Amino acid sequence: MLPPTSIFRRMPSAIALAQRRLLGALAYANDSAELSFARLKEAARAHHLPTDGLGYEEAGWVPANRLSMITDAWACIDHLNRARKLVQRFPCDDPCPPEVGPFLDMTKPAASIRNRLQHLDDDIYKGANCVEGNPVLGAVSWADARASDGHVRYSISSGPSIDGGNMVSTQITDVDGAGDLVDFRLMAADQTVHFDEMMRALAAFMGMFEVTVRRAVISRLRAAAVEKGVPLEEPPHGIADMTIAMKMRRKPEGGWECGDGFAVVEVPPGTFNIGEKPSDAA
Repeated sequence: MLPPTSIFRRMPSAIALAQRRLLGALAYANDSAELSFARLKEAARAHHLPTDGLGYEEAGWVPANRLSMITDAWACIDHLNRARKLVQRFPCDDPCPPEVGPFLDMTKPAASIRNRLQHLDDDIYKGANCVEGNPVLGAVSWADARASDGHVRYSISSGPSIDGGNMVSTQITDVDGAGDLVDFRLMAADQTVHFDEMMRALAAFMGMFEVTVRRAVISRLRAAAVEKGVPLEEPPHGIADMTIAMKMRRKPEGGWECGDGFAVVEVPPGTFNIGEKPSDAA
């Protein structure tokens, strides 16, 4: 999750509202993709081989884990695809920042497989991709390399299918990252995506793009101040990412009245340091 100090969460109000919304939207796309992938791994981590007296439920093979892995896999795809679209809306100078192209290339599979879900109703109506062994929402697979004597490959297929095994990944290959859960994949129709690679690409890109955007924002604000002959100062701006709760009490005569209120603000107003030099904004 991006820290409160990120330009994508802590931004100057001197830039246009549309640009601030673009920054904030990318923050949510990034954080949501990370959250979905983390929940995907958490549900996978609950799975064990049903051996040594363990039943399937004790080994984590329960409907809630199955469903959460399918839905979080698709949620992660959706957020990655949204990040791709948002990045291409940034008013980047020519030439485009060097980190943009590789990021779009590495995450292109997310856009391709997302079309399978977006067009699911049409495919069902037209009979497209309607063959046995093609689970309705695809299959999620991963490798558990926590054991020292090898690894276990799991695959979860979704929906009615006589032979979901067509979508099961059981390749006998080396597994990088021994001691952890790796090689997460989503397979749907004729598409297969690798989450590990795309999430690494997202993390690397956001780290570099953060620097690029921060430097560009500060440079443009400095240039605008010089052009207008005004001092470079940050006008007041609002809070970001706030959670509030209000205790409501029923009045004896009817209706409701407000009681205790609570609020937590993750990014308080006035926290962007407009005095930073662009070269120091890494």
